[in-house]
Amino acid sequence: MKKKSLTSYFLVISLFYLAANFAHPVTPTLIVERGLDSSMFGVALAAMMTMNFLFAPFWGKLCGYIPTKRIMLICGIGYAIGQGIFGAAQSEVMVVAGRMFAGVFTGGSFTAYSNYVINMSEPEKTGQNLTTLVTLQTVISAVGYFVGGLLGTISVEAAFMAQVALLASCGVLLFFVCQDDTPFKHRPEKPLTFKEANPFAAFASAKDFMTPMLALIFIIMAVAGIGYNSFEQCFNYYIKDQFGLGSQYNGTIKAVIAMAILVGNATICTYLQKKTDTNVTFMPVMVALTVVIGGVFIVDGFIPFVVIYILFSVFNAIRMPLLQNMAAKCSTPETSNSVMGFYQAMNSLGSIFGALFAGIIYASGPMRPFMLAFAAMIAATLVSVLYVTRYKKSRKNV
Repeated sequence: MKKKSLTSYFLVISLFYLAANFAHPVTPTLIVERGLDSSMFGVALAAMMTMNFLFAPFWGKLCGYIPTKRIMLICGIGYAIGQGIFGAAQSEVMVVAGRMFAGVFTGGSFTAYSNYVINMSEPEKTGQNLTTLVTLQTVISAVGYFVGGLLGTISVEAAFMAQVALLASCGVLLFFVCQDDTPFKHRPEKPLTFKEANPFAAFASAKDFMTPMLALIFIIMAVAGIGYNSFEQCFNYYIKDQFGLGSQYNGTIKAVIAMAILVGNATICTYLQKKTDTNVTFMPVMVALTVVIGGVFIVDGFIPFVVIYILFSVFNAIRMPLLQNMAAKCSTPETSNSVMGFYQAMNSLGSIFGALFAGIIYASGPMRPFMLAFAAMIAATLVSVLYVTRYKKSRKNV
């Protein structure tokens, strides 16, 4: 059986990434308008990412048993329902409940997307296609912020209604656009049992594919995720709280970021992947991220603050595909589904602590979440140094 082109898949995925970000620029407005506690901007995302973290390995395991496009359908609709609950929330409890429900399915969505690319790519094009997927995610997500910001000028409800409709539609479209990838992936010999299907058992199965080098990649992902989400979530609320700017400004900044990311990934990221050993050259990207975050503490004024945020977003967009490709190269056809599920879980783990701590400590000082982001990125860079040192040593012994 011949593999279908991924073009139509990438087109629908772009619509999904667009919709997934409609709510972000209006979330601060939702919190303020409905009189919710300011910590909700971080707590809500942490609630979602906790469920994402718990269920991503399960979805990764399930990808080995059923067609990946079926998981895309289930998760697209489930994500839409969760966001509908969030958009209708009038209390902190309802906000958390909606985000937790959505989180169960977002882990499945993102895990299924990367697994489908791996299963449907020729071996020599897997890295290139994964880079395309992550680039689309970062660029289109920024555009989604812009569109969501414009919808937010109509009303918070308009942004959420558009998001729910498009997320559900994407789940259905992906089911019909995607090919059944069962013939192109390793199917486990034993049937999936109820015991193995629970999220914690999926975590326990990590021992079947984990290596010291892969563990370091996952640690870098999780710790850098704390830094990224602490900075990202705080910025969105910070410009509303400190500068009094509406969602349209947040969206406009994201539109500029989308173009900058596109240029950065088309030049720097492509060069690093094609011309260098990314197991070594990803480290300068980590260093650059750390330096950029540190710049927040020495600049003054809105414009310099936004410039730092744009640079931060570009370097982070370069970091993501490099680390994802490094993790994919450490997997085998038998373990790739599970590795991508665990990769998504580690990314979510960083999101949990980054968003939660940012939300909690913001009230004690608006700059404290940025301090957390800076400290986390320093830690991730130090682990990167350890990874590169061990990698070079292993190469010498070959």
